[in-house]
Amino acid sequence: MLFLGNSYTFMGGLDEVTLALFLAGGGDVTATRLAEPGMRFVQHVAEIEREGSPWHTAFQSPQDWVFLQEQSQIPGFPEGQADLEESRAAAVALDGYAAGIGAQTMFVMTWGRRDGDSQNPDLYPDFVTMQAALAEGYTTYVAQASADGSPAWLAPAGLAWARVYEDELAAGADPLAVGGPFHALYIEDGSHPSERGTYLTACVIYASVTGLSPAGLPAPEAVTDAAYLQSVAAEVVLSGEGVDYPWETPDDTEAPDDTDDSAAPGDSGATDDSARPDPVAPAEHEGCGCAQAPTGALQTLCVALTGLLVTRRRAA
Repeated sequence: MLFLGNSYTFMGGLDEVTLALFLAGGGDVTATRLAEPGMRFVQHVAEIEREGSPWHTAFQSPQDWVFLQEQSQIPGFPEGQADLEESRAAAVALDGYAAGIGAQTMFVMTWGRRDGDSQNPDLYPDFVTMQAALAEGYTTYVAQASADGSPAWLAPAGLAWARVYEDELAAGADPLAVGGPFHALYIEDGSHPSERGTYLTACVIYASVTGLSPAGLPAPEAVTDAAYLQSVAAEVVLSGEGVDYPWETPDDTEAPDDTDDSAAPGDSGATDDSARPDPVAPAEHEGCGCAQAPTGALQTLCVALTGLLVTRRRAA
């Protein structure tokens, strides 16, 4: 297994935690991580093409899976935005490199920031809105990477984080309360994952690849509510949430209806982004690679269940 990401990947040792789950589940696997702070898909492509780099070396040997995690803001940027378009092209290229070594590609959907993104307050004012935009963005990565007829896949980690948020709302609690189950998925910055957040993400990857619940598998000692996080991952993945998985049968992946979800409730349709200023490009290899998107009126994808935005199926 190859993990290509950035600080969201290496700060919690996502590759190591995921590997531990697969080994505990009886798998015979290894994991390699290729990640630097703020790294974007386009930079991973450049490193693969740079002879002698660890990326170039890693892509000389057969693998079963390549897991891809993009910089944390770019996937939700508006259509036509330069960083997003560059990211999408790089995502397709990375999928091609994975296929070249016999691997399947699985995109790892990241999570919205706990309090929204202060750098992009109009685009990402809160967790729910940001998560919805990221879900849509990662769905598009999968669709475009699958356009050649060889399917790419999605591990919807962000939807699992949203489920924890929704569970707190359903219980009458404030998801943003300090020390609560949702708040504790993050470290102090409200962006990067805590050990709990990394473990939940690893459980989603495990279930997405295998079709098995992670219930009963071991967890780091600091994760005291592992059973709950395992159940969240299992519910999100095994219930479908509009996502196709490699373990499903053809009948499982039939589109359930012809609902048009191209616009959010109350939205009149596409918006005109032509007058918006270009965003500042993410800082390369610095921190989390924060980027600033255009400001101005942008449709607010404010929905209670962010998973509903992932219901658009890939073409068979």
